[in-house]
Amino acid sequence: MIHKFSVRTAGAAEPDVERAGRDLGLPDLEIWHDYYIQFATEPGAEGIAAVCDALHGPLGKVTVADVALAEGEVQVAYRRGVVDNESDSLVAMCAALGLDAVAGKMATSYKSSSPKLAEIIRATRFNQTIEELHETEPRYETLMPSGHYEPARYYDLTKLSDDELAELGKAEGRNLSLAQMRHIRGIQEQLGAESVTDVLFEALDARWSDHCAHTTWKSLGSLLGRLVAASKDTQNPNILSMFHDNAGVWDFYDDHAIAVKAETHNGPSAISAYFGQLTKLGGVLRDILGTGLVADPIGSFEYTALGVPETPAPIAGRPAPKQIASDTIRAIKEYGNTFGVPMTYSHMTFHPAYRAKPFALGGSIGIMPTSAAQPGQPQPGDLVVLIGGLTGNEGMHGASASSAGSTMDVTSVQIGAPLEQVKFRKALVDLRDAGCLRALTDVGGAGLNSAVGEIGDPGGVWINTALVPLKTSALPMWRILLSESQERMLLAIPPAQYAEASRILKRHQVRTTAIGRFTDTGRYTVFHQPALAEADVLERAEPGEFGELGFDVPYELLDFDIPRVETGPVPAISTPAPSWPSMAVDEIGKLLEQVVADAEVASQHYADSQYDSTVQGNTFYGPQYGDQHRVSTGYWAGTPVDGSRAAAVLSTAFNPWLFDVHPVDALRQMFVDVVAGQVLAGVALNDICLTDNFYTPHLAENWQEWLVGMVDELAALVRHFGVPVISGKDSSAGSTATDEGVVSVPPAVFLTALGKAPDAAGLTPEQWTGAGSVLALIGPRTPSPVATVAGRLLGISEGPLDAVDLSTVDAYLAALASSRGSFRSATRIGPGGVAAGLVKGALASGLGVELNPEAAQAELLFAEHRAGALVELDEAALAALPEALNSVVLGRLVDETGVRVAGTELLTPAVADRWSGSFTARIS
Repeated sequence: MIHKFSVRTAGAAEPDVERAGRDLGLPDLEIWHDYYIQFATEPGAEGIAAVCDALHGPLGKVTVADVALAEGEVQVAYRRGVVDNESDSLVAMCAALGLDAVAGKMATSYKSSSPKLAEIIRATRFNQTIEELHETEPRYETLMPSGHYEPARYYDLTKLSDDELAELGKAEGRNLSLAQMRHIRGIQEQLGAESVTDVLFEALDARWSDHCAHTTWKSLGSLLGRLVAASKDTQNPNILSMFHDNAGVWDFYDDHAIAVKAETHNGPSAISAYFGQLTKLGGVLRDILGTGLVADPIGSFEYTALGVPETPAPIAGRPAPKQIASDTIRAIKEYGNTFGVPMTYSHMTFHPAYRAKPFALGGSIGIMPTSAAQPGQPQPGDLVVLIGGLTGNEGMHGASASSAGSTMDVTSVQIGAPLEQVKFRKALVDLRDAGCLRALTDVGGAGLNSAVGEIGDPGGVWINTALVPLKTSALPMWRILLSESQERMLLAIPPAQYAEASRILKRHQVRTTAIGRFTDTGRYTVFHQPALAEADVLERAEPGEFGELGFDVPYELLDFDIPRVETGPVPAISTPAPSWPSMAVDEIGKLLEQVVADAEVASQHYADSQYDSTVQGNTFYGPQYGDQHRVSTGYWAGTPVDGSRAAAVLSTAFNPWLFDVHPVDALRQMFVDVVAGQVLAGVALNDICLTDNFYTPHLAENWQEWLVGMVDELAALVRHFGVPVISGKDSSAGSTATDEGVVSVPPAVFLTALGKAPDAAGLTPEQWTGAGSVLALIGPRTPSPVATVAGRLLGISEGPLDAVDLSTVDAYLAALASSRGSFRSATRIGPGGVAAGLVKGALASGLGVELNPEAAQAELLFAEHRAGALVELDEAALAALPEALNSVVLGRLVDETGVRVAGTELLTPAVADRWSGSFTARIS
């Protein structure tokens, strides 16, 4: 028996619903959730009333039962083959009420008088790949997943020709090359086996994918090794762990360390931005939890580059940029706020090269005792323990499909459930502190195959897939192994500690199952044996009869040598350097209106305000500042250790328009930008580390040369400045076949800087402090209009990027560190140049600036000096500024809000309105 329960607002619409109504042009919009629950026995009137009371709670809600969808209402629900994450919660709720529920399902319904309701919801709140839209009440015979177990398929590869091997390697969504299939045939021959299974094919397809094995980087000459070697050469004592765990670990203060990681979820976000972005944040938070012997997340950050909002999707049926923007904000809000981690930085960029596959980056930092900073090592006999969410039929081939840049489908998209992760977050910290953990890792890309296979290498491990708790019944062995269902972690627990670990996990209501054992055989073994119960696993280290064997292979046979690809030098680009045009003051004012409306400059308060940035109570500064208007800060600082003023400082640098022009020169500019920003904030140069996230095409001309050139440039910069890269990720499938041809992203790298400061009170504020102070521009100059916001608006698209002399930067950083104490405030020069900085400074503080007459020139106001800063100081302090700061006085602060030059007000009401409202107008 299935009953429907609709939870609706009893009074005035909630703020989120009001916002949605405004955004969608539906002022009378109503939104509510429908819950379908299947009961084993009829609950009766009292049972239905009890469920109604439990669902709506005491405040502002009312629940009605079994009311069908009416005319003027539209419902969006998961497709019937997609398992709803709410099912477990609904069943558990009913059990607490004494009702025997067996399954549940949630849907979202919309009501409006508009005849275009269905059309609008279909265009903005509906993803046809994983959802179905109803204008009449749907009929469900059952909510229970059903099916029968499909046994593994067996293949004798010794009898197949090369053509047959190649075809088999690409069958069922796999991406195995002929050379890889020959290697698997060699495994069969060395094992003396009559056949191998599709389970082995799928496991190796994932293990050898670019996502897991970094095949592109290895083929081009061990690019990761070059960065690791450069970072080791810095001999920075703050490095506790780099590139051999789920995140890098940086020494902090008071016997603590900071873990930092950023990942991308580009392919899934192109198909379903909501789930893709939801799980990018959830995945990187698990990376932090799975670092060392557990780090606790203290901050998250996110960046999304997508197509121009006013344009359609280049692939029919895919979400358009505007929907991706809306879904991104909704997803980031839901996961970050629910998980309880403060947002430290967020930004959205509109760039046509990301219209086919967005750049969906999510990052996190976490705190841990220094004693827990190193990854653990399972010992023979330790239990393989799976905790968290159920395993379902989603995320299939996610790692291999995203690696190959091939066509992804619904089964490649993961579905997130943040509350599941909330439960095991504190449980993991308790397990660590109780000494129950030998090792752990997250279950992410390539699912259990990656988690079990990597943590068991090289010692050995076996697992029984029949013990894995499923949300979809009768999954075949390879799907259980490869599923990228979210909110799961894999633990290595000594048998002697399992009872205590179980008590801790039960207290936190975390699902826990022992599915195997670590061994000393050097073999990776996967089988499906329903007769082997969890109690058997707990009692004995050997599994006995395998039942259906997926594979039992020595680790040494699983290594595949990547063929080396030779590349040439970075392409030489020779174009004349353009100049800034001569502009009258009124022309500067008109250009400024356009500059502040650009997404790189305009307020993104519409998105920022929906992300909790103060939860946990450790945010000291950022991610916005301003007494009058909220403006994005150039850095974030938090004080994560109780009772300590020591600060972790986070900042970022990325500009896709620079990488459009010359990826290697762009990398240098971004590197000095983010490092100088940290020093400006108050971090010593040797207390800064970086993470890198490369996102590069694989079908564009010279992409390999650009990638190698960027890696070599980054390695050289690391050595020069002594600033190591301790974590990173490469996404090398940035070319997408679309209805309009191949669309490729520019070869680029996103840099995140993590610094530390002994006392947060000594960090540099950004808000102007008072009238009478002098404003000055400092730093090395990068005056070219190419790839600047104003330059783009003026149609200046050709020309080289400015060269950055590293010795000049060295002198500047030293002078900046020694002179920073004389600044009343200071901000990085960002997109839009000095002019954008002046507008935001005035709007944030309520003060104004009278510029010197000679400041009325386009180059001075709109050039984006990558390492430069706009500083406020007392006039008496000017004389003491070192020459290496290259300071130029721009004007003086005054009480009246504005930006005035030569008697003309540049900060007009139109400029203020376009800065504050243009982003919202473009995506809503």
